[in-house]
Parts: sequence; structure tokens; C-alpha cells
Amino acid sequence: MPIGSFLDSLPTILYVGAHVLFLLAGIWAWKKAVDNKTAFSSAFWLYIVSQVVFLCFFGEIITMKMAVLLEQTLMVIMVLSIVTRKPQV
Repeated sequence: MPIGSFLDSLPTILYVGAHVLFLLAGIWAWKKAVDNKTAFSSAFWLYIVSQVVFLCFFGEIITMKMAVLLEQTLMVIMVLSIVTRKPQV
């Protein structure tokens, strides 16, 4: 039995709810970052899109493997955009 297989017994609505909350948290964080003129505020939208990707899985539009691949790709792009940004003086 793989680690975490017990999660398969939980209702899907719990996961949908979690990703909706993550999406709302991402939107809130992005808005705060923009309002505060945070240096990396433009990278937050990648996190927001990643949550939409997971909601597409739960809407049976894409597979879980595709959702994870897209989400991880977006996170790598986000991390790279943060670490390669030139400091503002």
C-alpha cells in the first residue's frame, strides 16, 4: 500500500474545497503583493493558475498526472522568475 493511499477514501469535495481555498489565498496574496509593490508580485499569478489546473482535474478535464505536471512546471517557472530577477535599487 503506497503512503497516503488512505486519502483515496475521502470525498472529492474536500479536495475541491481545499483547492478553492488555496486559489482564494493565492488571489489574496497576489493582491496584497501588488498593493505593497512587492518585488515578486508578478510571479504570484503562476500559483493562482496552478490551482485552476487542479480544479480542472476535479472537473474531469485533465488527468491527475497532467495536473501535477502542469502545476510543477508552473512552480518551476515561478521559482526561476524569482531567483533570476535583477534586484531593484
